[in-house]
Amino acid sequence: MFTRRLTDEPFVVAARRGLVDQIPADPLQWQELSIFKFKPDQIHRFSVTTDNELSLERGENNQWHWLKGTGQIDGTNVQSLLNTLSSLHAVRWLGATKPQDGLEKPQLTLAFTTSPDNKASHRLIIGAPANDGTWCAHVDGREGTFVITNSVLNSLRLPLVAQPSPNAKSGAHRYTVIL
Repeated sequence: MFTRRLTDEPFVVAARRGLVDQIPADPLQWQELSIFKFKPDQIHRFSVTTDNELSLERGENNQWHWLKGTGQIDGTNVQSLLNTLSSLHAVRWLGATKPQDGLEKPQLTLAFTTSPDNKASHRLIIGAPANDGTWCAHVDGREGTFVITNSVLNSLRLPLVAQPSPNAKSGAHRYTVIL
């Protein structure tokens, strides 16, 4: 049992040691879990970098076009990625960034802008897997490393190029959404 009395307060507070030990001491672990608070349609341009970079921009008619990349754009996957990215939440904050977080050699980097002039820019870096089915991540402008779930990472990795259906007849163009 942990007991504490503040000198200028008339109270004595008691808490079990196990509860007190669970409270993070690192102030970075107390950060808000909400990473981005945008609407998906506020994202004007974005790029996804893994082994290569794909980059898209929203046109005047609200349609996406390639800045870097080719092929039919999978609009459903683009919208899913934007929905996930724009309202990204951390599972928890790990604290100060360490080499084992894998951010020096990321699995995935997403950069995006939230203004038509492309001046309001943001970047999310996904590094190494954590030990519980989560992934280490970092955003520019905030200190520390946080973790995201595997399902969030999968949404951010969706293919942006529509995949032709394997049973499409020669000359016909069918596309299958891969989720």
